[in-house]
Amino acid sequence: MDWRAWRRRWLTEPLYRRARNSVTPFSSLQRQVLASGDIWWEAHLLSGRPDWNALTYVRPAALTAGETSFLDGPVAALCAALEQARNHDARPEPATCWPLLVEHRFEAMAVPAAHGGYGLSAWAQSEVLKRVALRSISTAYLLAARFVFGPARLLSLAGSEEQCAAWLPQLASGHTHAAIASFAVENDIAPIQATGVVLSEPGSGEATLRLNWSGARHAPGPRPDLIVLPFRLHDPDGVLGPAGERGVCVALVDTSTTGVVYHSPNDDRKGDAPGGVPAGEPWRGGIFDGRDVVLPVSALLGGSEAIDAALPALLAAQSMAKAIAVPALASAAVSLAAHASSAVVRLRGEGSGCEMLGARSRLGRLAANAYRVEAGRRFLCAAIDLGYKPVIAAAVLDVGIFEAVRHAMGDSMDLLGSAGTTPALSEWQSCLHELLPALFGLEALAPQARNTAALALGVGRVHPFLYREVDALELSDTEAGCKAFDRLVWRHAGVAAARLLWAGFHAWTLGRSSGTPRLVGAVAPYYRRVNRYAAALAWMVEVLMPGVRPVHAHSEPGLERLLRALAELTSLCAVLKRWNDEGRHEADLPLVRWCAAESFQSVERLLQGMLENLHPALAGAVQKGLLLPPGLRAAAPDDAVTTACADLLLCPSDTRERLVGTVWASHGLQHLGALEKAYECVVNVHDLREQIRQAGLQDWRDAHVRGGLTDAQAEALEAAENAVIVALRG
Repeated sequence: MDWRAWRRRWLTEPLYRRARNSVTPFSSLQRQVLASGDIWWEAHLLSGRPDWNALTYVRPAALTAGETSFLDGPVAALCAALEQARNHDARPEPATCWPLLVEHRFEAMAVPAAHGGYGLSAWAQSEVLKRVALRSISTAYLLAARFVFGPARLLSLAGSEEQCAAWLPQLASGHTHAAIASFAVENDIAPIQATGVVLSEPGSGEATLRLNWSGARHAPGPRPDLIVLPFRLHDPDGVLGPAGERGVCVALVDTSTTGVVYHSPNDDRKGDAPGGVPAGEPWRGGIFDGRDVVLPVSALLGGSEAIDAALPALLAAQSMAKAIAVPALASAAVSLAAHASSAVVRLRGEGSGCEMLGARSRLGRLAANAYRVEAGRRFLCAAIDLGYKPVIAAAVLDVGIFEAVRHAMGDSMDLLGSAGTTPALSEWQSCLHELLPALFGLEALAPQARNTAALALGVGRVHPFLYREVDALELSDTEAGCKAFDRLVWRHAGVAAARLLWAGFHAWTLGRSSGTPRLVGAVAPYYRRVNRYAAALAWMVEVLMPGVRPVHAHSEPGLERLLRALAELTSLCAVLKRWNDEGRHEADLPLVRWCAAESFQSVERLLQGMLENLHPALAGAVQKGLLLPPGLRAAAPDDAVTTACADLLLCPSDTRERLVGTVWASHGLQHLGALEKAYECVVNVHDLREQIRQAGLQDWRDAHVRGGLTDAQAEALEAAENAVIVALRG
């Protein structure tokens, strides 16, 4: 008896027919989304067996001499201008900064050096944004939206040689501006409002594009000379290939072309501020409409031969820009929150830091979130600088960063709320009010990064068999399709069974038998527990089949939990890598322990939600017992770890410098500078105050009168007292 023939006839063919009738083939847009970006660390986690050596060998991001020169020159000049405005109690307007940005050619940040630009790495661009964001979130948003999200990276990735030679040197000059039109790629309620038709000119037979669109908004700033426009292409005569609809393509549109109409955001106001940037409203850009705009087919991104590759390149470039910009702004805001909050608590608590109810728990969480957000920033920049386009890793890490920012903002508001209104706190609160609109604005520039269907496709893409089986189901030759499906589906079944057994084994042994990187010391147990939860998520991919099963109201919550669990593990991997890259400092271990405990508890909660909502309920209960053994559940960060994290912010140390030291490096903000000076003064006289308290005295002046303090010590105490008054009362 031929076992393979029997299996195919009685098992595979019925399964093939059922799957072929139930699985919807991928659309051209879905295949373009699948082709965008690279598979990176998420594939290791969702395999259930992460290769830690692949992460260990990722070099930490570093600045070159040229990048350091740019930061110390143009960026420092911009920061000084922003500080001067804030010190004169004026809100820094992006409009007033634009001439400085043009003068120092900030548009050339992402332009390769071969075309006359600065050619900054992802890490250098992130550093630029973070340093500017510490002074003005709105100006950092302008830099991110126009220059990091600008077309320079996209042209470098997918532009033809002629397009790069035509536009990149102009962008490098700083006097030509460009932007990407913020169309949604696909929306069932409001489909993309740009269409194009390929026509052959009568007589010459030359192919041209005729575009029509409305509402193509660009990022804040002056009117761009070039816009990158995604549109739906129709080729009725098959000039560029198969006749008919060609899906979403991308065109480079010179805004001086006949038919392009510009609507300034100031059309209904009294005019523009200097530099053409709308005054008082940094979040809006102008709008372009197009009426029968005729372009040569060479205006297609990458040329007419690269029609299908243009949209994936655009999606990848937007995701990479978001991976640079969002963590940079978030890290700046959270670091500033941690620094200001700990300083205020220290000043008001007379060194104890515990007068306010719950101060230490909030400070501990704030310190850990600052560490985690910065770790995510370094993690993504290192991947991009190695040449990866980590679309899914960036998307899930940004989810985790948003959660950390929300917690950090809440904690800092609680800690600063009891201090009353002071100039220093008003300065910080204005940054806080700018942060959320800025982050939401950056989210809107890469909408696919939060699109449920796009994320599902990305997660399913890492599976070794899932999409190959879909391809087999789509073959028009059913005989060949069934044969290919037979080869794949039983190998898939074997892998799925192995994943379930592997996940259950690790759950009941806490991953103790799994591998870890070499020389990781005290954090080795955390690597093993990541292995345990990675194995569980690998099995949940088998259960949920993201990207294959349609996303609807019943399946979306489970998919969201899977993505959030993946975000937690990815964020923790970034934390572990940061601790390793910085030299494995023992003093930083409380931060690592807090992040690990929080992530493990969150992953278990999300796994529990997925399993409890499976149908049938009995299958979910069995899997829950296997993957979440009773008595072996993760606990929240304990009080000792949280208190240790808080102490790292309250007391000067190298760890505190690594956490928030960049906030004050070469800064010139008057009010926040007064807060820092007061913090240092209070720390310096802390031992003297303790001696006075132990002597039973309430006022240091009494100790001075009695001869218990020298004149120099009394002067130091008086200086600290005055510094606190200046910082807290202004």
